[in-house]
Amino acid sequence: MLIGLFIGLLFGFFLQRGQFCFVSGFRIIYTQRNFRFLTALLIAVSIQSIGFFSLSGLDLITIPNTPMPLLATLIGGLLFGIGMVLANCCASGGWFRTGEGAVGSWIALICFALTMAATQTGALKQWINPLLLETTTLDNIYNTFNLSPWILVTVLVLITVVMIVYHIKHPRYQFPQEPTTALIPHRIFTKHWHPFTAAVWIGLLGVLAWLVSEQYGRSYGYGVAVPTANVVQYIVIGQQRYLNWGSYFVLGILLGSFIAAKLSGEFEIRLPEPKAILQRMLGGVIMGIGASLAGGCTITNALVSTAYFSWQGWLATLMIMIGCWLTSVLVKPTQCRI
Repeated sequence: MLIGLFIGLLFGFFLQRGQFCFVSGFRIIYTQRNFRFLTALLIAVSIQSIGFFSLSGLDLITIPNTPMPLLATLIGGLLFGIGMVLANCCASGGWFRTGEGAVGSWIALICFALTMAATQTGALKQWINPLLLETTTLDNIYNTFNLSPWILVTVLVLITVVMIVYHIKHPRYQFPQEPTTALIPHRIFTKHWHPFTAAVWIGLLGVLAWLVSEQYGRSYGYGVAVPTANVVQYIVIGQQRYLNWGSYFVLGILLGSFIAAKLSGEFEIRLPEPKAILQRMLGGVIMGIGASLAGGCTITNALVSTAYFSWQGWLATLMIMIGCWLTSVLVKPTQCRI
């Protein structure tokens, strides 16, 4: 199980060094028409997609084909997008921002964890389950259209390549005094990595994460929402089943981010404004309800499920973006470099 901690540590390190933030990344698509983060996300998804279907072809992993609860996915994705703007972090962001010393993210993360635990085994389960049981026949996109998944992989990779070329050539997306084509992180602890650099490492690690976790009977790659709930459940109930690969993984994110922030001199205890505390708490609760309905958070849906072309992953990601954009109109954004 400790291998989950190590992979989580690397994941947290990459998130912190690349400032891989879904909140600001999705928000600037609408507010600035800036697609840098979206392109980075597509890079990570494309790498995982190639890796997942290659490993599946070798019978080393099993790709899920779980029927989608359509209404729950749409509502959950929208709620999660709203919640992450209010909290100013998503679930993974809560872990890695806490590792940097952000107390506001720590508050949001605790509320998210408690809410997720309540939807899994607590008082909110009876309200969530009926929506989750209303499933459709939709599972993975290639199954719906009776296609080879490699056709979709090819289309995804081609779109990603076009986006990369556009960003390399367009002067708007150049980092000052740094070529955007650099994919090997230099000066690891003195400056943030280019988002594309972080995306490459996150994608490669995602393939390894699935392969390794499969050996422990867990047929999935990265996962944050349910493992976060498991941490709370283990602390409260003490049952060994909650101390699993996933819970070690999310604890590793915290540790990896802390190491990266400490070595780069970026660790700093940062307190939120008093008036923002209730907003962060509310955001964490709404994210927890949203993630339980949508089958996971941004990591599960936007980073992993999209890579194996799950209908739920793509639809939930779209609804998360819409919720993020709608809320960004009403809530003043907090700066977060990507």
